[in-house]
Amino acid sequence: MPKRKQTTTEKTLRLAVSLVCLLGIAAAAYSLLRVGRVETLDRPRPVGREIRNSAELQIALARSGFSPGSIDGVEGTQSKQALLAYQSAKGLEPSGVLDDATHAILKIEEPTHAQVEISLSTLAAIDPKPQTWVERGERSRMAYNSLVELIAERTQADPDYILALNPGLDWSTVRAGDRILAPLVGNYQIEKPLDHIRIRLSERTLAAVSSSGETIFHAPVSIARNVEKRPSGELSVKVRVADPNYTFNPAILSATAAREGITEKFIIQPGPNNPVGTVWIGLSLPSYGIHGTPEPEKVGRTESSGCFRLANWNAQTLLATVDVGTRVIVEP
Repeated sequence: MPKRKQTTTEKTLRLAVSLVCLLGIAAAAYSLLRVGRVETLDRPRPVGREIRNSAELQIALARSGFSPGSIDGVEGTQSKQALLAYQSAKGLEPSGVLDDATHAILKIEEPTHAQVEISLSTLAAIDPKPQTWVERGERSRMAYNSLVELIAERTQADPDYILALNPGLDWSTVRAGDRILAPLVGNYQIEKPLDHIRIRLSERTLAAVSSSGETIFHAPVSIARNVEKRPSGELSVKVRVADPNYTFNPAILSATAAREGITEKFIIQPGPNNPVGTVWIGLSLPSYGIHGTPEPEKVGRTESSGCFRLANWNAQTLLATVDVGTRVIVEP
């Protein structure tokens, strides 16, 4: 049977289809080449934009695992220590200021702040503040005591900073569905293998350190008020507890016990306002541990009875990384 001659229109259509197929193959190949090139880069290019103020610096550092403590938008010692730790970890000159070299690699991604929508469950997570230790022992949980406190802790901020971000707001009238402006940080996770924890008493800082000596996490820490109660040397992790309860022992808190007439031990239930916060990492030295706190904005600025106190969010980051047996080195 003789072949039918193709018309000019049919030839043009076939040519167009062939070109489309070739272009598709070329595009796919180019895409694969681009992916291959990206994957072989030693260091990804910094993303985001240049940091403009102290609050953005604090947010960028916290997102990178170098916590300045509670974000307050104020240049201070804890922000400087976090920046020094970041610069040293990245091989930069540790100047403690946001210099050109640091600007080149430490960027801030938008958004820096976000509107937190208040839900019924948010409001249900709040209880009136107990006035005595006895009342703490009678509670079924140690919940947040105000909406400001809740928003501040969940966004790693100082309560005063939350108030400043929302001027004129009548907090007593906030209802489900309302929105509160707060910094946007997110929970940090340590991704590199941990070798040991280092606590420097003179600096009131805690660092997670890799086997190569690199700081892979940094946070401010409170230490014992009495010098003789400050441990030193090498300790180790003995126990890890999320959402711990707390035993009030009148033999240890004797002044408080005498003031309130407490003669017997009792248990205080878990919660963010538990005396040890939401984390207990017990150490090889009896009765000592690394733990959270009901007042994260005071970490590194006030002192403890003996243990090492972190903001709850930093204690949670640490809890997810340490194991029983992890070394804890306490330096002067």
